[in-house]
Amino acid sequence: MHPVFTPVTLRTMTVKNRIVRSATHDYVGNETGYVSDLQADIWEELAQNDLGLFITGHLYVDVLGQASASQNALDHDRYIPALASAVKRVQRHGCKVVAQLSHAGAKATPEVPLAPSALTLEPGAPARAMTKEEIDQAVAAFAAAAGRAQAAGCDGVQIHCAHLYLLSQFITPCCNHRSDEYGGSPENRFRIVEEVLAAVRARCGEDYPIFVKINSNAPEGDEEYAADLPYMMERFAAWKVEAVEFSGCDFYQRKGQHNYYLERAAQLRKVADQPVMLVGGVRTLEDMAAVLDRGIEMVSLCRPFIRQADLIPRLQAGEGAACVSCGQCSSKGSKPGQARCIFNRKVPGAV
Repeated sequence: MHPVFTPVTLRTMTVKNRIVRSATHDYVGNETGYVSDLQADIWEELAQNDLGLFITGHLYVDVLGQASASQNALDHDRYIPALASAVKRVQRHGCKVVAQLSHAGAKATPEVPLAPSALTLEPGAPARAMTKEEIDQAVAAFAAAAGRAQAAGCDGVQIHCAHLYLLSQFITPCCNHRSDEYGGSPENRFRIVEEVLAAVRARCGEDYPIFVKINSNAPEGDEEYAADLPYMMERFAAWKVEAVEFSGCDFYQRKGQHNYYLERAAQLRKVADQPVMLVGGVRTLEDMAAVLDRGIEMVSLCRPFIRQADLIPRLQAGEGAACVSCGQCSSKGSKPGQARCIFNRKVPGAV
């Protein structure tokens, strides 16, 4: 049996195989913030096809950190029942469910979004620097959302520190120009992440699985950012993070490449006793073997599952992913009930 189809135990969680559906915004959530019936259908279809670990699309922890109108919310208890119902549908197929928790920071939808420093990441929407009180509010919001995910029956949570959302903005030097205890040194820029991890641990308990997603590179000043990553890995290990999922800031520019964040992730896996997952250009069993051979525990896929919900049985049959990494599934023009992958749309001129 190919090793990717074998069980794996991280810190406290055992998963039936080593394949992860990486967090994916599906554009079919209710604009009220609730998990929709269509979303639950999509989630269960993946679980029915032998998925090991399912990570939800990013759930906003505070309306000030909402990234889009169709994004799911977890900033109030009223969202627990719909999430719990969808989670049960996934878990009954033996698939673990992790809720990804996010605050979009400078990429959020409020008229004046919040960020570590004055920053413009969305055209025409300059963000202002957060006050200490607003930082404390964000930390508390992550902890409260984690408690709701736990109440909904999720097997764990993933703290989103990647893709230049709020926590990623704090730890990335080109986005953080603060001069207080949250800026400057790697320890200071990482401080908010430490506070989030501490608050979630206090809310959910020492044994509740906490995952983290983080960029393996930075859009500017990559050498400085890379120099900070070993420190962050050591701190994640100290907090007994279940697994660190490595992504990156430039995946849409990597068309045709495979395992494009592997080298840095593999190097960092050696730094600390910290389980790791890798997303980015994983398309074939050979890709997966290359990842596992470098000591990385699990492989994550996003866009391939948009095109083929039954990808895992296809891999078991010796096929590769049909996804060509065109990136068109990221279109915000996707409509409820419409297949996101253009190759799956049954309309004239779709391909």
